[in-house]
Amino acid sequence: MPTTTLNGYQHHYEDRGYGQPLVMIHGAGSSSVSLSGHFDDLSKDFRIVAPDMRAMGGSEHVAEVPPPAWPEDLGALLDELALDKAIVYGVSLGSRVALRFTIDNPQRVRALVLDGPIIAQDQSGNTATAQVFDVASYSDARKADMHRLHGDDWETVARNYLNIRNNPALQEYYNLRESFSSVKCPVLILRGDRDDDNHKLAYTYELRKGLDDARLAILPGIGFSVAAGRPEVFRMLLREFVAELNGAG
Repeated sequence: MPTTTLNGYQHHYEDRGYGQPLVMIHGAGSSSVSLSGHFDDLSKDFRIVAPDMRAMGGSEHVAEVPPPAWPEDLGALLDELALDKAIVYGVSLGSRVALRFTIDNPQRVRALVLDGPIIAQDQSGNTATAQVFDVASYSDARKADMHRLHGDDWETVARNYLNIRNNPALQEYYNLRESFSSVKCPVLILRGDRDDDNHKLAYTYELRKGLDDARLAILPGIGFSVAAGRPEVFRMLLREFVAELNGAG
């Protein structure tokens, strides 16, 4: 995994394959490792760029992240890799970062893939997140998974992330209800049909209704992420979406 300095901080990222650039942004308190099961297959058709967001994974484990930092880091990484434009995928928190990056940099995003999208947060989401990152409640399996994602100081990462996301300024910056309709590129929205307090089905329907050029796939019997819950179907839907883009272009 390559390492570089972006905006003054160390960042790790995956860079696999050749062809159309596909940026893949992981979810909250996670890392690119969570998406690595897709890399071998997708890198046959795409150049996969999968960063670890600041404060997570192999990137610098900082205690504070200014609200614009994650999209700014993504832009800096694309600059370093000389990628003017990419298809951008994001899951959970990654969907918020991908959507915010697209709103602010429409010229750099050819198309957007939102998996288990989140466009805002409310008290029920805050409560659910606090429970997810309650380190004291972790099972041995959960601890091992966090170690796999972040390394030896995974516990610091979890606690830092909870403090970072609870910053009111950050939540306001990623409250995208009033701004996501400005996105004009093609969008593929994916999710499972099991509702939860963080990844509300209502967010999915808001996006589908408010975007000019969106497609929606809801898969039965899984949680919010299609990439995690139905990996082969995810890759099929992604390839079909990109084939549609190429045919139209």
